[in-house]
Formats: sequence, structure tokens, C-alpha cells
Amino acid sequence: MNDLRFVVADFETTGHSYASGGRIMQAAFVAIEKGTITEQYDTYLNPKAPIPPFIQELTGIDEETVKDAPPFSAKASLFNEWMDASVFVAHNVTFDLTFLNSEFAAAGYPPFEGLVIDTVELSKIVLPTSDSYKLGDLSEQFQLNHGQPHRADSDAYATAQLFLQLMERLEQLPLVTIEQLVKLAVGLKSDIYALLTRMAVQKKKRIETLPADWTVYRGLALRKKERPVKREADKSISFPEEVEASWALLAGVPGMERRSGQMEMMRAVQKSLKSGVHTVIEAGTGTGKSLAYLLPSVYKSRQSGTPVIISTYTVLLQHQLLERELKKMQTMLPFDVKAAVLKGKRHYLDLSRFVRVLRERETNYDRTIAKMQILVWLLETITGDGDELNLSSGGLLLWGEVCQEDDYMNKAKQAWRAYDFFLYAKEVAANADIIVTNHSFLIADMKAERPLLPENGHVIVDEAHQFEKAARERLGKELSLSQLKFLLGKMGTPDEKRLLYQIMRIEKKHLSVPPSVALTKRMSSVLVEAEEWFALIGAFFGQKTKWMAQSKRQLAIDEEKRQTAEWQQIEWGAERIYKDLSLFIEEVSKKTAPIEQIRGQLPARDELFIDDTAVLLERCRQWNECLFELVFRPDDREVVWMEGDVRSLLNTLTMRTQPVHAGVLISHYLLERKHVVFTSATLTVEDSFQFFANEIGLSAFSYEEYVFKSPFNYADHCRIVIPNDVPEVKDVDSLAYAAAVANYIIAAAEAAGGRMLVLFTSFDILKKTYDYIRETELLADYAIIAQGITNGSVTRLTKNFRQYDKAILLGTGAFWEGIDIPGEDLSVLFIVRLPFAPPDDPFVAAKSKQLKEDGENPFSAYSLPQAIIRFRQGFGRLIRTESDRGVAVVFDRRIVSSGYGKSFLQSIPGVPAVEEDIAGTMELIEKWLPNEK
Repeated sequence: MNDLRFVVADFETTGHSYASGGRIMQAAFVAIEKGTITEQYDTYLNPKAPIPPFIQELTGIDEETVKDAPPFSAKASLFNEWMDASVFVAHNVTFDLTFLNSEFAAAGYPPFEGLVIDTVELSKIVLPTSDSYKLGDLSEQFQLNHGQPHRADSDAYATAQLFLQLMERLEQLPLVTIEQLVKLAVGLKSDIYALLTRMAVQKKKRIETLPADWTVYRGLALRKKERPVKREADKSISFPEEVEASWALLAGVPGMERRSGQMEMMRAVQKSLKSGVHTVIEAGTGTGKSLAYLLPSVYKSRQSGTPVIISTYTVLLQHQLLERELKKMQTMLPFDVKAAVLKGKRHYLDLSRFVRVLRERETNYDRTIAKMQILVWLLETITGDGDELNLSSGGLLLWGEVCQEDDYMNKAKQAWRAYDFFLYAKEVAANADIIVTNHSFLIADMKAERPLLPENGHVIVDEAHQFEKAARERLGKELSLSQLKFLLGKMGTPDEKRLLYQIMRIEKKHLSVPPSVALTKRMSSVLVEAEEWFALIGAFFGQKTKWMAQSKRQLAIDEEKRQTAEWQQIEWGAERIYKDLSLFIEEVSKKTAPIEQIRGQLPARDELFIDDTAVLLERCRQWNECLFELVFRPDDREVVWMEGDVRSLLNTLTMRTQPVHAGVLISHYLLERKHVVFTSATLTVEDSFQFFANEIGLSAFSYEEYVFKSPFNYADHCRIVIPNDVPEVKDVDSLAYAAAVANYIIAAAEAAGGRMLVLFTSFDILKKTYDYIRETELLADYAIIAQGITNGSVTRLTKNFRQYDKAILLGTGAFWEGIDIPGEDLSVLFIVRLPFAPPDDPFVAAKSKQLKEDGENPFSAYSLPQAIIRFRQGFGRLIRTESDRGVAVVFDRRIVSSGYGKSFLQSIPGVPAVEEDIAGTMELIEKWLPNEK
């Protein structure tokens, strides 16, 4: 690459597009020659256009800054010289190049038409596992010099440093990988193909020596894996019985503080593992519960030679356990610790499928990028777990074609057996001390005919308050038109050269069977029937939910609705689909049966097609059986409902079913077979585990229970305020309620300097509150980040919130738990409404009906305990460390005006709660957070 000159550029503009009036107001260029930054230039430009306030806030560039700067036309000649005989490089190059060429045209200069490199595109390929491809995040990852983000000079220099890093990594890739990337790079948007082609030519001129941890097999470069050593039981290892001996282990970790709750919990877990009696432990925030259960678990595993299973609800906790807590343990224990992650089969790459897809000609951009990412990732990954990759939505569709899907060990898969990621994951898990998995996988495995997890072993269920919900979701079923379209789309028509084409080709070649159009007609008939049927149930759904204001709706399918004339029409349509799809499955099976007889004569590639067809037919059968069950034979112990978004009903309408009492299944499949320790920060309601035990089926067993309080001094670090000048929830409509919430947020923002998390129970009120705040323009200087409105995942939105000095985060659902914002980043928490599940929620309605039939009060037996646990989870977002200070504003007056309100306040013991008007609330916030404003 030494013969090329690269010019890295960045432009700050007054808008997002030149066509809509945006103009360049700062330009920066960095030259790179022979792998070194050789020259830099930047200048302000007078855009001769107003600079919007949000651009001024983002960049720090206002109209005063640029009023005496030259216009672009005065610098066009210089910029043109900079670009001469150079490769243009930028982070999101289309944006910068469009602006540059538009400004060139306006100044009377020809456009730049040389090679262009997009460092976003290049980063996706070279860094397939990065969490984000934003320049600021990549700068942080590589510790680049990027002092002033969103300033052209700083951004251009950071992009130049990033480009050099990417090129260095690219040049380290083996020739076989580079050559495969070259074939795919013709489908990219920037000229990365030119870089890769030059790189391949240079590599061919020298003898290549692969690093010791890489290998090449069947034309694919891979990272080598160490075979796990079988773990034998070691009876000489025993957990320290004395408290001081236990503390001596923990004391070896730098910065470790002695916490009595952690020590007591450790003893409780050790006792449970020794006795085999089920145990429930509530460990408050700051207890250090992860280490408290991991240490005795490791000792138990080493002593018995059998892994202990740790199950979590969130991926965040899985990573925390593996990357933080287990690494701590390695430093404190006198022996090594082996940990493994085990997930469902579809999480792992199937190399035989990937090689087949890799050979196919590619025209789709997202699939092209995903293939290139996987090629590079294969040199990094040991696990083959697709969760490591950062794939686009189109890339995730490709993953569905290359992941593990079946147990068939055909010729193609047999060829890759020694490198099979799922087999390796099972082998590692079998020889580990600790197996980390998730609730969903644990629940699926406990019902599997051939379970992967050790039988009759020990299980620690962390985030246990979510276990019953996870069980319901995993044990439930769902039915949608998109599922069927996806399955039949994989079958394809003969013209599309998918599975149906491959079956006919194999038939013709090996059995001399001429092609037939009958199957294509049958498949078209299934699709037509399905689309008509979903349109019919969509009309039924729309009619029955037309009174609902929100676009996303749910409708329980109870016995009353099943007796209507409309439902009879739905049943007739379902009969036709069931019959047509059954005939389609039968006809495809008749085609593949003779081919199965000659399997031994088929090449590996064709054998893979036949196995793919078998998997597809099984999934079609499952879809058909689900249809039959939901429409004709619903289980009395399950709730059936429809849900969809009326703005795009045909694409979103889904029928679902879940067990009303998952505890019966948890009891039978888990508690009767394994020893379980359940733990979480929030399991008790009014100092009792009874609600939790009932929900998960634990009440039928004898069990030990423990509560270890948080070591944090909430009384000195936290206050609860209940506004007394706001309307009761039931007295006003949602728009008026949202306006009242918004007024408090606006006032509190100034008092606290932002740093506020606002928790909602309804997206409808969240959006109305957000819109009201925006319309007032009183918080124009604040970053208002709203779930479902601001793009990004929960993790991404939380990270963005922490990056701004003046930020307000509006969230619902997942924001009530699982996010961690310690320190000054979060000082004020708003709880807009008490988190009761909607009474018309299909599951809640079915649960309530069952409880009534059992002679219980559904509100006190289910709705209230569930809401209290969720309230405690939400409140727990505020104080995350010993030094945190904060104010919780509970906007819902029911917490003091209702008879049950005191149950919520009592669930947060020791925290003073006061009633104040808006002025008093703001005064309290200002006094309570005096040094953080």
C-alpha cells in the first residue's frame, strides 16, 4: 500500500443533507503516506446559512465562530489539490463525499471521482465483534486521540488513526482469507476491493507463515481450539468451614471489602449444596451475591467432578460472571477454574453450511458484509457463538442459514466434525467446573428428550424473579404468517434455485424423475390460504380491539369468542390451511423418500440439501400442529391470545399461548430432578417468599430461605418524594397525566442538571410525555433519550445517556431492571405509575380467572405482589454503590391514597418519604444534590 496516498477527511455541516440546505462549516484533512500520518489541515468555513441550535450543541460551533471564516468557494482550489491523486477516506464516506462534491459543483469544480474507502464499512469487516461502529466508540476501543468528538479536526485525526489500525489488522490476515474477502468485496459500497486486491498480490510474493494459533482446513482459515482436559473428582478439595478461612480467600482480591451479607450468603449456599435442600436467597444490592454463590459452587464441582449450572436471565449478567467474577476467583483460589457457556444449538456456527453459502454468488449487501465478518471472525473465535458478532438485521437472516440446526451427521458435516463448534461447546461444558447458561436454555433442556446439562446436578438460578416469566415464554408457542412465509421461502420455487430446485435436480440426476410443477402449485395454494386466513383473523382482531387507543394491541381468545359466528369462519379457514400444508408436507416427503434410499451415492453437498429439507418439513409440521392446537384444541391450562400492531397488522399479527401456571412444569421437570438455589435482589413481598414459591412451584417442596439486606445506608443516601399537586391516575386521561409528568420533569431537569431516569409502564404515556417536553422547547439544551423513539437497544440508550452531561432517559419495560448506572450519572429517578400489569393483559386475565376459581383474590394474590417486586426492581436503579445519592419521585398518588400503597413504601425499608408540591420537590432535589448540579 506504500504507493498510495490516502486523504482522510471530515466535515461538520449545518444539516444532514446538501439538498435540504445543509452546508459545510468546518473541514479537516489528514494525509497518510507509507503507513504514516504526514500532514494535517483544518479550517472553519462560513456556510452562509443558519446553524440550528442542536448542531451548535453537538459541535460547539456557532455563527459567531464562523462569521469571519472564508466561504467554501475560497478554499475549493486548496481542497481540490489535497484530493488530487489520492484515495478519499471517511467515516461514513457517502455523507462526506456527497457534501464535498456538492460544494465543489457550486464552486465550479469537478467532482472527486477517485477511489473512496468507508471506515465504517471497513470496521464492520475487520472488527466483526465490536459493539458499535460509531467513531467515538471505536476511538475508545483503540484508545485513539479523539479529544473533541463532532469537531472536524478531531474526527478526521481519529478516523486517520482508526484507518491505520484497520489496515494493520487487515494485513495480518492470511492469504486464504484475503482471497475469499476479495471475491465478496465487489459487492461493497466503497472501494475496499481495490485495497484487498493489492494486498493479495503483495502476499503472494512472499512465503506465508501462519501464527501458531491459526490453521487452514478445507480452504477455510480458523483459530485452533485446545481440547478440554477431563475433569476428575478431587475429594481432597473442600470448602473452608471457618468464616475467617473463607474471608482469607476473598481478601486476596485487590479492593475487596469484607461484607457480612456476602459471607453469610456464602455459608448458606455451601450448606444448600451439601444438603441438597432447595434454597431461596434474597440478597440486596451490594451484597456481592455472584461471588457468594460462585465460590461454594466451584468447590462443590471440583469435589464431585460434576459441573454446577449457573442460570441467568440477562446476557449482561452472563458476561459479568465470565469476564469479571470468574476472573476474580482465578486469583483467589489455590486451583484453576474452568467455566463454560452453553446455549441453544442455533447460537453456534455450522461450518458445513457456511462453506456452502460462501460458495453461492452474492448480490445482497447485508449478506455480503455478514459473510466477510464471519470469515474474519473465524480467526478470532473459539466458541463459534454468533452472539459474539455484531450483525445487521440482514446479517441475522444469513445467520439463520449458517447456524447449527439439526443432529444429522451427514458427509458435509462429518467432514467438519473435528472443528464443530456445538460439539466443542458440549465437550467443554462436560469438563467444566461451572456451566453458565440462560433461563430459556435451562427450561428447554429440562424438557428435552436428550438433555445436554448434567442430570441430578446442582443449579444456581440468579435473577430468579424472572424465572417463572422465562418459563412461560419458553414453554409457550406462537403462530404467525411471517413464520410460514419464511419456511416456504426457504423451500422456494424451481426458478429460485432453493431447496425445491435442488430436490428436483437430485431427482433428475439420480432417479431420472422429470421436474413437476405440482409442488409449486401446492405451495402457492398454502400461501394463498394462509394470507386469506390471516386477513380474516386480522379483521376479527381489529373489530374486537377497535376501542383500544394504542396501535399495539392484545386480544384474549376465550371460550366466549370461540362460540361466535366469526370464529366459525376462522375455524373453516384454519381447516383448509391445515389440509393444504399437510398435503404439501406429504408430497415433499414422497419426493425425498427415494432419495434417502440412495443417500450413500450422493455427494456431501446434495446430502446437506436433503437434510435441510427434512428439518424444514419438521418445522412445517410443528407450525401446522400449533395451528391445530391454538384454533381447535386449546389446552385448558394455557391462555391463548392474539397480538399485533394495527398500523401493519398482516406483518405483525401473531397468535400465542402460554401456560397459566408454569410452576407446575418447573416443579415436575426441574425441582423434582435437580437441586436448585434461587437468588435475586427482589424475591420477597412483605418479608415473605410465599408469592415467589407459589409461582415457581416450590411450595410443594421443603426449602430453606434467607434474606441478606443490602449494606447500603439508604436512609442517609436516598429520599422518596410523592408530589401532592398532581392528579390521581384514574381522574384524568393519559394526555393530561403525561402533561403533568412532563412539567415535573422539566422543573426537575434544571434542579438536578439532568441525570434523570424516568420509568413508565406504558409506551403511550412515554411518547405523549416526550412529545410534550419537545413541544415546550424548555429542555432544548438537554439530550432527551426515549426508548422506542431514539434508535438503539437498551444497552446503547443507557450508554448514550451516560455520555451526556445533561441527559434525561425515558424508558419502559427492560429499563425497570438490568441496567446499571452508578455514580453521578443518575441522581433522580421518576416512577410515573406503580408497575401493575394491565388487567386486560391476556395472561393476567387468565391468571386472575384461575385464582378466582380457586377462591383467592386475584389482586392481593397476584397483581399486587408482582407490582411490588417490579417496583423494588425499578427503585433499585437509583442507588448502585455505597457513595451514590439520589431522589426517587413516585408520581403515582395511589402510593399514599390507596389502602395497598403502604405495601410499596414498606418494600423499601428505611427510606424517608415525604409529600411535596412541585416547588417543595425541586427545593428538596436541589438541597439533596448540592454538589452535583
